[in-house]
Amino acid sequence: MENYNNIAEAIIDLQHRGYDQDFVIKNEHILCVQDSELISPDEFEVIRAYKFERGKRLRDNYVIYAIRSMHNDLKGILLTSYGAFTKGLSIHLWSKLAADLK
Repeated sequence: MENYNNIAEAIIDLQHRGYDQDFVIKNEHILCVQDSELISPDEFEVIRAYKFERGKRLRDNYVIYAIRSMHNDLKGILLTSYGAFTKGLSIHLWSKLAADLK
């Protein structure tokens, strides 16, 4: 597993390795920004998760997920703060993302 010094270094390396799509959390799904495709938790897998802890507040700490859609083989990056886990995620999506934070 790679050890990145900062978020930018992680994103650049993952992009070089083919994770070229951008994902954001959208209700009970993740959304591929480039093609507006909603992907349910059952339709993607987390390949790697990288934690960046920069402070005591949840919003100062981030996770970068390297994600692959099993439906159409999209590969991309989801960047989210720890605070996102406390705000409105469905239990299904939360359990999928939290499983890789151990």
